[in-house]
Order: sequence, then structure tokens, then C-alpha cells
Amino acid sequence: MKHSMRTLLVLMGLISSTTLLAQVKVTTEVSGDAATGKQLIQAKAIGGSGKYSYAWGLTTPGAVPPNNASEVLLVPTQEAEYIVFVRDKETGASAYSTVVVKTLAVNEKHLIRMPGEDYKMNLRYSATGALPASPVRK
Repeated sequence: MKHSMRTLLVLMGLISSTTLLAQVKVTTEVSGDAATGKQLIQAKAIGGSGKYSYAWGLTTPGAVPPNNASEVLLVPTQEAEYIVFVRDKETGASAYSTVVVKTLAVNEKHLIRMPGEDYKMNLRYSATGALPASPVRK
């Protein structure tokens, strides 16, 4: 009886340690570039064997470019919640993480100049566009 109880305890210890090694945890981080509006979502997985597969998706309507990497580069046009599923290729353990990505206010500095235009011209605006500040008189 002693031998079988000892065997049982050893087996339970092995199962517990295998479970701990097989667990995978994942977190997500978002970094953005205000100049371009591009945002990088990175998934960071820990635990398991260290050999992971990734699958990205959205929990809100929309599409994610096909991607099985640990990161996705995108330019969102609206706020959306992204989800990444991570699976350990050797143990089969899996985890997921979600992150809300908001659109960035892009720093746009555009100046359109027409050839021959006086760059110091004062303009007034109407429903049809920009007009000279003082109408031409004949």
C-alpha cells in the first residue's frame, strides 16, 4: 500500500508541474505614430514551450488582414476591439487577449499652391470654395 500511495503522489506532482509548464499567458500592447496614423498591436506570450501560433480577429464588425505573426500593423478608420488567440505548438495550450484600438488624430500639414498664385493672397470662403478677399472691380 505504501508503494502505490507514493506512486500516486509522484504522478500527481508530475501532472501539476506539466500543467504549470503548459499554461500560456498573453498580453497585448498598442503603439502608434501620430504622423502617419499607423498603429502596431503586439502580442506577448509567455509560458509553455515558447513556440506559438497566432490568429488575429475583431470582436467588432470589420476585417483584419490575414496574419499569423505576433504583431499586426494597421491604420484604423474607426475604434475597434481586436482579439489575438495564441496556441502553444507543442503543448496545445492556448490563451487570448483583447485590446481596443482607437483612431489617431493624424498631424496633417498640407498646403496646396497653384502655379503663379500669390502666396500672401487673402481669401474668403463660400459654399463653392475659396474666393479672393476683395472681388475684382471693373
